[in-house]
Amino acid sequence: MNFIWTAVLKNESISYLLKGGMLMYPLLICSILSIAIIINRIWFYHYAHINEEHLMHRIKQFLDQNMIEEAIALCDSTQGPVAYILKAGLINHAKGQIAMEKAFEEAELEAIPLLEKYLPVLGTIASISTLLGFTGTVLGMIKAFNSIAASGTSSPTIVASGIAEALITTATGLLIAIPTVVFYHYFSNQVHLFTLEIEKRSKKLVGLLNK
Repeated sequence: MNFIWTAVLKNESISYLLKGGMLMYPLLICSILSIAIIINRIWFYHYAHINEEHLMHRIKQFLDQNMIEEAIALCDSTQGPVAYILKAGLINHAKGQIAMEKAFEEAELEAIPLLEKYLPVLGTIASISTLLGFTGTVLGMIKAFNSIAASGTSSPTIVASGIAEALITTATGLLIAIPTVVFYHYFSNQVHLFTLEIEKRSKKLVGLLNK
């Protein structure tokens, strides 16, 4: 078994993890959570995107023939928040425009949180990773100065471990935070675009039904 542990400890990534000190473990957790959320959101937004123009064209065709149930069934079989909200409006069309608009609002209250899901966590991870990295810098420098004080000399060998810890945790924190921030803003923009599309298609559907 000893040769297995020797191989593991010689692994460069494991070596950096050990040299970075205890703060590398929460940073590792942050990186895993960030990757998991990014993959989840990419998958979710990919499947939420549809051809809204084509959907509205088919709905218009059904409405021109007074085939409301078929239009509802079309929305029900179409993925994504736009189709879900249009379906809510179609179901309540017979109650008038005010009822439709209220149905749109209620459906948005259900759809928008799903679009925004995990984004606050992603933003928090970006902030925490940066702070953990800087905290590691401070702790590493304290360790380096304590080594100097204990030895009475500023030999590079003595302070090397403390400085290495400081630099490794800082670099790791930034390497986690930077892509996390990028994806956070990208996903936030996706939510904004979905919201605009929902409002646009909802108003168009009201116009079609009020002809």
